Amino acid sequence: MPPHNIDEWAALFSIMSIAIGGLIGLVNFWVIRPLKDMMANLSEKFGTLNRTLEIMQGDVDRIDEKVNDHEKRIYGLEIQTHPES
Repeated sequence: MPPHNIDEWAALFSIMSIAIGGLIGLVNFWVIRPLKDMMANLSEKFGTLNRTLEIMQGDVDRIDEKVNDHEKRIYGLEIQTHPES
């Protein structure tokens, strides 16, 4: 039977508000909070990965510099041993 007076409507509204609030609380507890924790953990992992990649890039740059130095030395030695080329 539908509510007929304002007190019944207020009671129905209160019950529905409590039920919806409870559902939102459960969704927050079971879904939102674990997702936030996972995102924080993932963000930390990405930070670690970025630091590792920066270290690796520095190593690659140093290796590239050494290879370039060796190529210059080899070219200089080839010029000294074969000046007619």
